[in-house]
Amino acid sequence: MFLRIINQQKLSYIALLLIYVVLAIIIAPMVVPLKEEFQLNFDEGIETMRALLYMKGYLPHKEIWSDHPFLFTQLLSFWLTLFGKSILYARLLTIVFSALLIWFFFEIIRLELGVFPAFIGSVSLVASSGFVRFSSAVMIGIPALSLTVISIYFLFLYKKKKHSYLLAISGSFFALALQIKFLTVFLIPIIFIFIIITNQKQFSGDAKLIIKITNHILIWLICFGITFLIFSFLFHALSYEQLLGTHFGNEVKTAFSTKNSFEFLSNVITKKDFDLFYLAILGIFVVFIKRKWEGLFPIAWLGIAFLLLINHQPVWPHHYCLIAIPLAWLTAYASLPCLDLFKKRNYLLKPKNIKINNYILGVISLGLIIFALINLKPKVARDIPSLQQDYSPQFAVVDRILDDKNSTQWLFTDIPIYGFYADLGVPPEIAVFSTKRIKTKQLTKEQVYELLVKYQPEQILIGRFKGFFYTSSDIYLYINENYVKSDDISIADHYVLKSLK
Repeated sequence: MFLRIINQQKLSYIALLLIYVVLAIIIAPMVVPLKEEFQLNFDEGIETMRALLYMKGYLPHKEIWSDHPFLFTQLLSFWLTLFGKSILYARLLTIVFSALLIWFFFEIIRLELGVFPAFIGSVSLVASSGFVRFSSAVMIGIPALSLTVISIYFLFLYKKKKHSYLLAISGSFFALALQIKFLTVFLIPIIFIFIIITNQKQFSGDAKLIIKITNHILIWLICFGITFLIFSFLFHALSYEQLLGTHFGNEVKTAFSTKNSFEFLSNVITKKDFDLFYLAILGIFVVFIKRKWEGLFPIAWLGIAFLLLINHQPVWPHHYCLIAIPLAWLTAYASLPCLDLFKKRNYLLKPKNIKINNYILGVISLGLIIFALINLKPKVARDIPSLQQDYSPQFAVVDRILDDKNSTQWLFTDIPIYGFYADLGVPPEIAVFSTKRIKTKQLTKEQVYELLVKYQPEQILIGRFKGFFYTSSDIYLYINENYVKSDDISIADHYVLKSLK
């Protein structure tokens, strides 16, 4: 009776509030780590340094080397200008995107299935492996996925309302998502098929149907293209060598093997997210049994993403979020039999009315949901950063760099997060100093030596790729001839220009 009094919209807001309360309780222990943990992921240094260089006036792609589009860097720069150059504030920007992702993910499911499935799907996403960590780290994956989900929300709203302008909004948000990372570009054909199927149900005449479908696809595509090109020209984001060559060039195929990709993904799914996996399998069955054909969207997303990732070089842990979203979406479908079981509880009073298949399916659904909820806290707790590690050596390095900050223009380092903490720029060409870039020969020892001579940095900090630096005789001799090594630093090799001593 209480649920009947509350209208559907208020109920959805209450459910969303509960999700955020659950999320807040689960990640409350992260408040201190978010501020104090030195680096949640190596990419945090890359993203914050690119933002710092952009704030100092260096141009994206022309001066700042980047293997991804530049929209997130621009947003992060603006954010840090407003709130201050702090790693905590930088992480809070990612959390804002995470909150938007959860909100619109909930709304997509609510539009099609209702509040309870939306609640189950959203909680499943929050509890998926790595989501809590990556939803707070200064990385581009979650922001890109967030804008993708917003785009899909307007696509499903278009299915419900039949207003063409919603397609324009969807296309624009999808373009913005790709301007952060080309992570979900494979969804474009699925979106076109979705538009076709949606219009097939609306129009029966062949000529009228073809024209209508063509027009609606063009609306989405034109708005997508215009938005994408505007931001591409604005941020000089049309560099093949940096944006595409680094990810799809022949060097990538030979530098990284795909043989471990399937093993990595299957291990995460079956060992960490086994509860999510079992619910998603049930969800796939429900899609076909109950003929919930809009559920083909997450099925197609999951299948294509999995196939692409097992053939991708390399696969990193944060790529799993691309799998987690459709898995969590399918858990919402898995909750439908459980919902039906309680809606039609008169079965218990009239056994003759029982459809045994529906009853068994409902019991299985209920059991899997209870199991997932019991496993929720311990699962997420494993992903929460802890302060068990002592970061005093890292912050001591920052203090050591700050000792000569007034005399330093450039910090030459393979760990750019130190530059962000010290508010010192690294040469723009090495803002991205990564394993991929080294293995694909996008950055060579000869280039590093030339950059050392060009910038003549006042301080050098080498910690991640010591073998890369010291196996070059030119680099090794240059450093030893012009710099003095700090004896009080152990976790990295710190050098200061001799003229400053």
